[in-house]
Amino acid sequence: MKTFLLQFFTWWNSQTLGTRFHTWRFGKKVGEDEAGNIYYEGGVDSEGRTRRWVIYRDYSEASKIPPGWHGWIHHRADTPPSSESYKARECRSRIGRT
Repeated sequence: MKTFLLQFFTWWNSQTLGTRFHTWRFGKKVGEDEAGNIYYEGGVDSEGRTRRWVIYRDYSEASKIPPGWHGWIHHRADTPPSSESYKARECRSRIGRT
Protein backbone atom coordinates (compact mmCIF):
# COMPACT_ATOMS: atom_id res chain seq x y z
CA MET A 1 0.00 0.00 0.00
CA LYS A 2 2.87 2.36 0.80
CA THR A 3 4.39 1.83 -2.68
CA PHE A 4 1.05 2.56 -4.34
CA LEU A 5 0.58 5.79 -2.37
CA LEU A 6 4.14 6.92 -3.12
CA GLN A 7 3.65 6.31 -6.85
CA PHE A 8 0.28 8.03 -6.78
CA PHE A 9 1.31 11.20 -4.97
CA THR A 10 5.03 11.68 -5.72
CA TRP A 11 7.05 11.98 -8.91
CA TRP A 12 10.52 11.81 -7.38
CA ASN A 13 10.24 8.19 -6.16
CA SER A 14 11.16 6.09 -9.20
CA GLN A 15 7.98 6.43 -11.31
CA THR A 16 4.38 7.61 -11.11
CA LEU A 17 1.35 5.49 -11.98
CA GLY A 18 1.06 7.32 -15.32
CA THR A 19 4.66 6.49 -16.19
CA ARG A 20 4.17 2.88 -15.10
CA PHE A 21 1.10 2.59 -17.37
CA HIS A 22 2.84 4.25 -20.32
CA THR A 23 5.87 1.98 -19.87
CA TRP A 24 3.67 -1.11 -19.66
CA ARG A 25 1.73 -0.10 -22.77
CA PHE A 26 4.40 1.31 -25.10
CA GLY A 27 7.80 0.65 -23.54
CA LYS A 28 10.41 -1.77 -24.82
CA LYS A 29 13.24 -2.37 -22.37
CA VAL A 30 16.56 -1.45 -23.95
CA GLY A 31 18.94 -1.96 -21.05
CA GLU A 32 20.03 -1.28 -17.52
CA ASP A 33 23.02 0.59 -16.10
CA GLU A 34 25.27 -0.23 -13.14
CA ALA A 35 23.10 1.81 -10.74
CA GLY A 36 19.98 -0.22 -11.58
CA ASN A 37 18.25 2.43 -13.71
CA ILE A 38 16.21 0.86 -16.54
CA TYR A 39 16.03 2.44 -20.01
CA TYR A 40 13.07 2.16 -22.39
CA GLU A 41 12.03 3.28 -25.84
CA GLY A 42 8.72 3.21 -27.68
CA GLY A 43 6.20 5.40 -29.41
CA VAL A 44 6.99 8.60 -31.30
CA ASP A 45 7.53 12.10 -29.92
CA SER A 46 6.38 15.41 -31.45
CA GLU A 47 9.53 15.61 -33.61
CA GLY A 48 8.99 12.18 -35.14
CA ARG A 49 11.75 10.46 -33.14
CA THR A 50 11.39 7.37 -31.00
CA ARG A 51 10.63 8.31 -27.37
CA ARG A 52 13.28 7.27 -24.86
CA TRP A 53 13.03 7.40 -21.08
CA VAL A 54 14.56 6.09 -17.90
CA ILE A 55 13.00 4.63 -14.77
CA TYR A 56 15.30 5.44 -11.88
CA ARG A 57 16.03 2.79 -9.26
CA ASP A 58 15.71 5.21 -6.36
CA TYR A 59 15.10 8.94 -6.41
CA SER A 60 14.88 10.69 -9.76
CA GLU A 61 18.32 12.25 -10.23
CA ALA A 62 19.33 12.93 -13.82
CA SER A 63 22.98 13.53 -12.93
CA LYS A 64 23.32 9.83 -12.05
CA ILE A 65 22.91 8.71 -15.68
CA PRO A 66 26.24 7.42 -17.09
CA PRO A 67 27.68 9.25 -20.15
CA GLY A 68 26.87 6.49 -22.65
CA TRP A 69 23.24 6.33 -21.60
CA HIS A 70 23.01 10.13 -21.51
CA GLY A 71 24.03 10.29 -25.17
CA TRP A 72 21.53 7.61 -26.11
CA ILE A 73 18.58 9.10 -24.22
CA HIS A 74 19.21 12.53 -25.83
CA HIS A 75 19.41 11.02 -29.35
CA ARG A 76 23.14 11.71 -29.71
CA ALA A 77 23.75 7.99 -30.33
CA ASP A 78 21.55 5.47 -32.14
CA THR A 79 23.02 2.43 -30.41
CA PRO A 80 22.35 1.97 -26.68
CA PRO A 81 25.32 1.06 -24.45
CA SER A 82 23.70 -2.31 -23.70
CA SER A 83 24.05 -3.33 -27.35
CA GLU A 84 26.97 -5.52 -28.42
CA SER A 85 27.91 -3.12 -31.22
CA TYR A 86 28.20 -0.09 -28.88
CA LYS A 87 31.63 1.47 -28.70
CA ALA A 88 32.33 4.54 -26.61
CA ARG A 89 33.96 7.42 -28.44
CA GLU A 90 37.58 8.18 -27.73
CA CYS A 91 37.93 11.01 -25.29
CA ARG A 92 40.17 13.68 -26.81
CA SER A 93 41.19 16.80 -24.98
CA ARG A 94 41.37 20.18 -26.69
CA ILE A 95 44.03 21.35 -24.26
CA GLY A 96 47.37 21.97 -25.91
CA ARG A 97 46.00 22.12 -29.47
CA THR A 98 46.34 25.14 -31.68
